[in-house]
Amino acid sequence: MRIRVTAAALCTAVLVAGCSGGGGSGVKDSGAARAGSGPASGSASDAGRKGPSGPLGATRLQSAALTSGDVDGYQITDYPVRPHGGSTARPAQCQPLENMRTAVPDPEPRAFQGRLAFSGSGPGAGAATTIGLMAYDRSDAEGVLRGLRTALKQCTAYEGGVPARTTAEAATAPDAGDEAVAFELHTERDSPDAYVVVRSGATVVLFCTASGTGAAAQVPGELVSAQIRKLEA
Repeated sequence: MRIRVTAAALCTAVLVAGCSGGGGSGVKDSGAARAGSGPASGSASDAGRKGPSGPLGATRLQSAALTSGDVDGYQITDYPVRPHGGSTARPAQCQPLENMRTAVPDPEPRAFQGRLAFSGSGPGAGAATTIGLMAYDRSDAEGVLRGLRTALKQCTAYEGGVPARTTAEAATAPDAGDEAVAFELHTERDSPDAYVVVRSGATVVLFCTASGTGAAAQVPGELVSAQIRKLEA
């Protein structure tokens, strides 16, 4: 039976932890887009040249998740999972973005692993990034990325699960996995949150960084690279 992703608003945990987002090597400003791709996504690979093409089991997904010592300068801890529902975006074409904001993608993954990475040194000291690894059938994984790309073309702002309007802006996606999407969500009265979503084979990985300071957040490129490299090893 499939489980509902319980990192209820993974990104919210960053603010609860009292950490600021951002970092010196954020994906948004890296310019590391795939050749010929648009600003919101890397190009998909029909051959599935990266990660396993079938859904990973819970044990394999756990072993693929980052742990402390995998990335210099970061403390990485487990992020607990507990049942939580999503929320409805208005207009409906923005729903895939709200699904990622609440960490409840559609369809639900077969297995999930959550991590919380704290930066302890360098320009990003004190920043925290949440990481969610989600196991899918290959077609469902492709659908998650396709839905995000479509939403970013059609959606600039929406009403959702918070009593304020959320604006959406596409960002430059990293050269990672088989395809990737990057964007920023900014809810009124909150700091803007940065998102990177990468598909490697049948696995989707969500990265979210929240600054908590009012400044624009950036997903650290070194975390994306390290997590996808470990997943594909």
